[in-house]
Amino acid sequence: MTPKGNCKSYGGYSMKNAKPGSRGFTLIAALLLLILMSGLAIGLLMMVNTEQRAGGNDVENSLAYRGAEAGIESMTSSVAGTFNNLQSPTAAAIDALNVNQPTIPGITFPAGTFKVVSHKKADGVTLDSSTGPITGGPNAGLYATLIKADLDVTAQRPLGEQVRMLRTIEIALIPVFQFGVFSDSDLDFFAGPNFDFGGRIHTNGDLFLAAGSGSTLTLHDKISVLGEVYREELANGFISNTTYTGTVLIPTTSNGCPTGQTTAIPGSCRAMAFNEASQILSGSTFVPNTSAVPTRWNTTNGVSLDPTKYNSWIINGTTGAKRLSLPFVGATATPIEIVHRPPPPYPTNDTTIGPSRLYNLAQIRVLISNTAAENHPDGSAVDADDVTLDNVGPYAVGTGVTVGGVNQNYFAHAKPYYFPASPTVNPLCANQLVAGNGPCDADFISALGSDQPLIGGVLRVEVRYPDDSWHPVTREWLGFGFGRGLLSPDSTGPGNNAVYPNAILILQQPADRNADHTITNGLIGGTVYESTAISGNNSQYNWLPINLYDTREGEVRDNDPAGNTGAAATCAVNGIMNLVELDVYNLKRWLAGNIGATGTSVDSAKQNGYVLYFSDRRGMLPDPNSTSLGFSAANLVTGEYGFEDTINASSAAGTPDDTNDPDNGEDVDGNGSLGLKDNWGAANVGTGFGVNTAVIPRNPYQRVTCMTTARKNRVSGARHGLRLVNGSYNGGLVNLPLNPAAVPSPGGTSGGFTVASENPVYILGDYNANGAWTDPHAAGSVIADSVTLLSNNWGIWDGNNRSGDIRSFYYPTTKGSRPATETWYRLAIAAGKNKIFAQPTAWPAPRDYGTDGGMHNFLRYLEDWGGIPAHYEGSLVSLFYSQYGTGVFKCCTTVYNAPNRNYAFDQLFLDPANLPPGTPMFKDVNNLTYRQDFTPH
Repeated sequence: MTPKGNCKSYGGYSMKNAKPGSRGFTLIAALLLLILMSGLAIGLLMMVNTEQRAGGNDVENSLAYRGAEAGIESMTSSVAGTFNNLQSPTAAAIDALNVNQPTIPGITFPAGTFKVVSHKKADGVTLDSSTGPITGGPNAGLYATLIKADLDVTAQRPLGEQVRMLRTIEIALIPVFQFGVFSDSDLDFFAGPNFDFGGRIHTNGDLFLAAGSGSTLTLHDKISVLGEVYREELANGFISNTTYTGTVLIPTTSNGCPTGQTTAIPGSCRAMAFNEASQILSGSTFVPNTSAVPTRWNTTNGVSLDPTKYNSWIINGTTGAKRLSLPFVGATATPIEIVHRPPPPYPTNDTTIGPSRLYNLAQIRVLISNTAAENHPDGSAVDADDVTLDNVGPYAVGTGVTVGGVNQNYFAHAKPYYFPASPTVNPLCANQLVAGNGPCDADFISALGSDQPLIGGVLRVEVRYPDDSWHPVTREWLGFGFGRGLLSPDSTGPGNNAVYPNAILILQQPADRNADHTITNGLIGGTVYESTAISGNNSQYNWLPINLYDTREGEVRDNDPAGNTGAAATCAVNGIMNLVELDVYNLKRWLAGNIGATGTSVDSAKQNGYVLYFSDRRGMLPDPNSTSLGFSAANLVTGEYGFEDTINASSAAGTPDDTNDPDNGEDVDGNGSLGLKDNWGAANVGTGFGVNTAVIPRNPYQRVTCMTTARKNRVSGARHGLRLVNGSYNGGLVNLPLNPAAVPSPGGTSGGFTVASENPVYILGDYNANGAWTDPHAAGSVIADSVTLLSNNWGIWDGNNRSGDIRSFYYPTTKGSRPATETWYRLAIAAGKNKIFAQPTAWPAPRDYGTDGGMHNFLRYLEDWGGIPAHYEGSLVSLFYSQYGTGVFKCCTTVYNAPNRNYAFDQLFLDPANLPPGTPMFKDVNNLTYRQDFTPH
């Protein structure tokens, strides 16, 4: 019997004997285990949440990072475009650049975190800029004004995640004359004889390379081409690979192809094969060059061709070349606006282009207009220095001013060339005009057959003082005289103009009516025929305007009609150009205070010398299509001639037809209007010569007798130009103006002189040189619609007592009768050329007709050089298509015969201190550094 209260025993151990705390320990252990498991679960959950949050943060950061990247790339593009509108940037202007923020879903840019910050000097205000070589991009190595700025972008996500990016950019202001050759449009070389030119080469179009059979084209520096490179055709489409078989040499290292090199040099100067262009001929069409390396253009590693062949010394748009444009270019604004006057009202309508206009950069302006008001685009008042050249009408000045101590009428034909109301032709004007169509009284009526003086328009000359105020000096200049003898002044000294030794502007010459190089001071047949008198009663009848015949402008085709010489020769009225001559040596004397009283007050510091702006708008008609060129209204005078019907490719005669040529070669102003709509400017060209050019189709190629009608009469249309004379040396010193405060750099210049003109410019004889490259010299340049070089021989009498001007009328289409002599020119030239068009097939057109003549013919000529040297040192810059001198390239039957082109790039231009005043600037923006700022805003 089991005792009461005893428990059941298990294996000798009874529950009754267990310790009372053991059950509590088990509970505690269980609870501890449960807590541990809970902790693990919580830790795991926290770890998962943390990972999720971290992952989310990474996503947010990544999205913000990508947003900042996109923002800074957008800003870089925007800055590059916006900055182009700053011709003379300041720190404040850069800081204030309005760069558009891109729209990116889920990304915002907090206020003040999307900005451009200029680098400033210690004063915190002045822009920190320097002059030195460009350090990156395709223009690396060119010297420029360098400006640095930071692009600062902070991108933010909706939850607040931010990423800040910074990029430092280098803004380079590149002088255009640091290029040996620059072209804003297609660029071509196809010289028959050897041709070489130094300096860098750039084109915003395509590049066509060729050389005459047995000859060599030698290029000396880096070449960048925005478009394509062709080696087997000319720019007009003529397949040249069997005709122009000469050698084209491209450098592969610095100084790889030295001057005069005509054969390849292994490792430094390579001859470009036909199949090494970026476009090669396949059958009758051109295709991208895809042949095997090394002759293909390499588009994968940023170098052109195989680096072992050309070493990136020639590149195109797919291999790194960039467009280079003037600051204002875009939309309807074209580069030629730098030589045009600003449109009225000024400056309201000229805020974008204005800072680049040479009209605004100049210290001297010479303006000639149809009316006095046109000389004041800012609306300022007309005054006594708006001088009416025919001395009649509301702005007449009565009896004139004192010139050389004699009170005279202002101009040659200030009174009628015929006696008023004369019922018959006055003997003073014998052989002057077709009877009934000549000037017979003092009032100019612009209609065919009306009476008109031989010189008209309103002249204004004004100068800028250092405080930027403008002061008129028209009457002071005219007080020095405004005529010359039978020849243009040369470099023999201040007395070389025996009529008016101090004349700066020359508008007339003695009336050598029978062109015998002699003024007959007496009677012919009982009547006064010629007179040496330059003052007194009726002396206004003793003068003629200064006219020449420009064969390129006058002859629509390059053919020489038999017998078109002598007294009976005929000239097209389109080529009869009236010239104003600028005696640059007398201008220098005036600026130095040697003559006159105002010259020393003209500012010379801002441009390191002087910029003279010239614009002769006499006869220029309003453009009915001016709105298509970006002007505020129709029927504004824009600076262009207004006649584009110069090609007519389907006609062997080239007769104007007012129809649209399909190749579009006639649209030189780029407004898209062809045919009659852009031929309005020819309506009055024949008025002064008894020819009606207003009928449709308008045809200014109608002909008149050269020696009697063309040479002696008024140019009534937009056929006016400027001729630079007396620009050589005198007593060992250059005749061009210099900056009086400048210190010559070793082998360099003492400042310089730039002529800017919206008209054609003709340079007569040695200019800034004298039979050699002599120092000291001026940093000279001409920036004009077109530039024609006349040799020393043009300004002298030949064996038949005919000067170049008279020879141009006596032998209008016989180039061999206009012989040139060796001449030297030292200046940079920026000018226009004609638009390239397809070689005509309807008639036997010359193989180069349709090209612009190539850069070897960029400098225009009117003489038979016949291999005689033309020495030129400077920079050749084609900025635009000529809109005033619209005659297309023609050679070599009637216009000229090419010289022995001794051309060279002026290496002094590589130093910005030696550049001509007012040199236009390109803009180039390159990235230097790129980084992330981890300090949050």
